[in-house]
Amino acid sequence: MNLNTLFKINTFVAGLFGLGFVIAPAAVLEPYGLSQNLIDGSIMMAKWYGASNIGFAVLFWFLSNAPDSDLKTTVAKAMCIGFAVGCLVSIQNQMTGEINAMGWSTVALYGLFAAGYGKFGFGK
Repeated sequence: MNLNTLFKINTFVAGLFGLGFVIAPAAVLEPYGLSQNLIDGSIMMAKWYGASNIGFAVLFWFLSNAPDSDLKTTVAKAMCIGFAVGCLVSIQNQMTGEINAMGWSTVALYGLFAAGYGKFGFGK
């Protein structure tokens, strides 16, 4: 796998979650076993998160079609750090017990993307 392929995979994942959180945030949050009160209180933030994911999907698509550059490596470094922090936060959320076992899929996604971007950003 190369960095362009990783950007394309991330385009798909970020786009899918982005659209889901913007269009049907409660339906996306429900499988995680959150209480209805927590879901109701999270709708606005979930929509903002979805909008951000759509922006990242577009960015990753453009980067996947751009020539190799220091900029792409720098973005990979930044995404590695961001996904690593997201992975740690997701682990912390799992430890609270507020999210069911489905939350481990979030830990895995963040961890895999952190490792992938780390390989291309810091691995040279």
